[in-house]
Amino acid sequence: MSEMTALQLLGPSTGGIRVHVATLAAGLEDLGVRAPVVGPRGVLDGLGPQAGEVPVPAGLSPLGWWRARTALRPWRGEADVVHTHGLKAAWTALGGRPRRPIVCTVHNVVLDESAGRLTRIQRPLERQVLQRVDRVVALTTSMAEELGAFVPAARLRVALPASRPPEPSRPAGEVRRELGVAPDAPLVVCAARLHPQKDLPTLLRAWRLVSRERPDAQLRIVGDGPLRAELEAEVARLGIGGTAALVGHVPRAVDHLAAADVAVMTSIWEGASIVLAECTQLGVPVVSTPTGMAADLLDGERGGVLVPVGDHEAVAAALADLLGDPERARRLGERGREHARRVFEPRRAIGAVADIYREVVQ
Repeated sequence: MSEMTALQLLGPSTGGIRVHVATLAAGLEDLGVRAPVVGPRGVLDGLGPQAGEVPVPAGLSPLGWWRARTALRPWRGEADVVHTHGLKAAWTALGGRPRRPIVCTVHNVVLDESAGRLTRIQRPLERQVLQRVDRVVALTTSMAEELGAFVPAARLRVALPASRPPEPSRPAGEVRRELGVAPDAPLVVCAARLHPQKDLPTLLRAWRLVSRERPDAQLRIVGDGPLRAELEAEVARLGIGGTAALVGHVPRAVDHLAAADVAVMTSIWEGASIVLAECTQLGVPVVSTPTGMAADLLDGERGGVLVPVGDHEAVAAALADLLGDPERARRLGERGREHARRVFEPRRAIGAVADIYREVVQ
């Protein structure tokens, strides 16, 4: 493996995928695998000196694909394997020369932000991608189950992402003061983009029920997005402005998660959620829908509690139970932290990816 080069090709997505690739590339280098990163210019910020521009298009322009494949050609010529992140990146890699084994990590099983619950694999083009690459990597067990309808088991692998334990930069008391939350008040934090995917109206409806039972509890939603005005109006309509607030964007959401007694996620769908990885490694119990990695990390005995998508009454009941039983919440958090730190341990997680490279490079 010491002589291997595993080219990492990013598509036009940013955010969590970029963080995942940065962690993976650094860890592969530590294992002796050279891992240059290429992709669209705006995605490459912070990915190191080996990063190079390959303009993978967001749309389906034939000219855009030709440009991307032309830019990729010299990079793939030096690689032993091309590891693509996302289906657009994989489509770019499939169309070029010289031929190299292609590993495709599917980070989400949703087509795009406008597609709602449609899965990526419902598009013929994307099914074709999954059927032509040498290995398909799912980041969660639930994702692998969905992909298994289209990808033979012999070519499908599960590799949870590497994640280093987060380190809060501020004391919890300082964060609580900034949020206007008393030191002894139960605090629930949701860190999420204000987008339909996150189904925050369900959370707000749930919080109305929680606040009736626990008027001392506080909810803070950390993040920004296109639904902010709509959600602020919903807070006012539900009459929960005294116990719930939208904080907006913060530089380090991990500081707010670490200050919470319970975290909550009501997403309709997720991939490999960085927020969930951070919460569990911090030992903060989580109430979450069974999306993305949640089923791998939460089971009611460790990490937190799973609730059905869109069920505000179930969300409210789970939150009220944990807020009303701090000892159970503490046990869930501690057991979740032990499990998550084993699962996400970088050498173990990245070593699993290196093993996939060995399978396809002969």
